[in-house]
Amino acid sequence: MADITSFSNFKQVGIVVKDIEKAINGLTNLGIGPFNPLDAEPTVRWEEHGKPTEIKIKSRFAHIGPVEIELIEPISECMQKEFLDEKGDGIHHIGFYVDDIDKEVELMKDKGYRVVQRGWRPTVGGYAYFDTEESCGIMLEIIQR
Repeated sequence: MADITSFSNFKQVGIVVKDIEKAINGLTNLGIGPFNPLDAEPTVRWEEHGKPTEIKIKSRFAHIGPVEIELIEPISECMQKEFLDEKGDGIHHIGFYVDDIDKEVELMKDKGYRVVQRGWRPTVGGYAYFDTEESCGIMLEIIQR
């Protein structure tokens, strides 16, 4: 039996869009939704490429069975805006829920993966994106809520 890893609990597909309202309307017309704000504590501190930053995005979430669709419209300069500028609208990442984000970040660092962006919530949890695009074909995120 395979070991449980940081990437055993698949929960999210993150899609970066230029116009979140247009994307919500299009997906809602297909029967996907409703889209709601994040149902968790807000992110209060961010780092990108190891440096403190402030990230401004619009985001909305919908569920299709156990999978969450996250729509992201970047407002400030950040990796999501770089993705949009370079590639246009599209799937940016897949996300996995973890119980202990700090432990999982250290395990990924031990495997040689660098954190590209990380956000912390006021009491517990947050998220971390890793530099897995070249080796995996897509960015991977871990999330603790």
